[in-house]
Amino acid sequence: MLLAAGVGLAPTAMPANPAQAAPGGAILADGLPGPDALGGLPGADVRPAAGGPPIAGPDAGPVRPADPAAEITQGRPAPLSAPGAVTAAEQRAVERYWTTERRDRAFGSHTTDRADANAGAAAAGTPFADDPSPGLSSTPPPPSDGTPYTRGGLVTATTGRLFTTIGGADFACSASVVTSPVRDLVVTAGHCLHGGTGAQFAQQVAFVPGYVDGTMPYGIWTARRLTVTPGWASGSSFDVDAGFALFNTHGGRHIEDVVGGQGIAFGLPNTYPQYSFGYPRLLPYDGNQLIYCAGPGSADPYGGPAIGVHCRMTAGASGGPFITGFGRLGPGHGWIDGVVSYAYAGSTDRLYGTHFGEAVKLLYYQSYPL
Repeated sequence: MLLAAGVGLAPTAMPANPAQAAPGGAILADGLPGPDALGGLPGADVRPAAGGPPIAGPDAGPVRPADPAAEITQGRPAPLSAPGAVTAAEQRAVERYWTTERRDRAFGSHTTDRADANAGAAAAGTPFADDPSPGLSSTPPPPSDGTPYTRGGLVTATTGRLFTTIGGADFACSASVVTSPVRDLVVTAGHCLHGGTGAQFAQQVAFVPGYVDGTMPYGIWTARRLTVTPGWASGSSFDVDAGFALFNTHGGRHIEDVVGGQGIAFGLPNTYPQYSFGYPRLLPYDGNQLIYCAGPGSADPYGGPAIGVHCRMTAGASGGPFITGFGRLGPGHGWIDGVVSYAYAGSTDRLYGTHFGEAVKLLYYQSYPL
């Protein structure tokens, strides 16, 4: 299914740092080596002893708990999770399973159409042209409704293709490395890791960061633990269609140490300008290039907290990051505040991302200690 339309990007609509406009403050993780890199984010100079993400926003004080995860998750039920490839033999089996042929044949994510409302057939807009200024740049790329990303930077390494087996079928999604104290965490859509109501977790989960034209510049990484929001696992709710995967080390190194990690933000308005990334594989795409869309965020007209953008990415883009403040932390570096989740059946002009609110914030802090 194609999603096509054209809109303008208004980067000046975003404040100097996202937490300033977040009601009650936002939890932010920047993935940078020191507090100065956040450029004055309130409370960003206060970091947990374990090296976890800063607590930011109006309520951030001079003294914070040594372990924010313990404070945020205290008294909450453990998240639904499942083991991945744990032993060395299991890891090798997953690596061997994902041959070039299987990766090429893996279908785009097993569910991307949300059919609980009739969006109607929207008129297609004029597609944007390719980026006229390719190459590494700290300047964000121009508006796009689904063109190849050519500006380089961190996003080209942290974003990749996620391969899974759900219900005996092979699927391909997109995903991104996000900063965490354990340096092994990847975020994606919940439906890329779990079949939803009445189904099970994915098996043979592998991630290829920086995927391009069939090559694997950083190797293939195997997941050791999977978790999704309860709302997705038990209710197939697209409002909380998000999940995290913890990955095994590769050659003794953590994935975040190899490719870096994007920041993460919770509770931001869904109207901020957004850059969404993914590896769509249905025509006119083939899953071999990192594609991006860029434009102002908007709400789902049928209700719910999702972030909407004009975008023609197809199946396979699910789980790719929505990044706000793109370029504010360096070339290709920003805060992930959602993941590509769904489009309405019959609609050809808009893609929606799961907005990172309280449920995803809780899951983030529950996931990395697993």
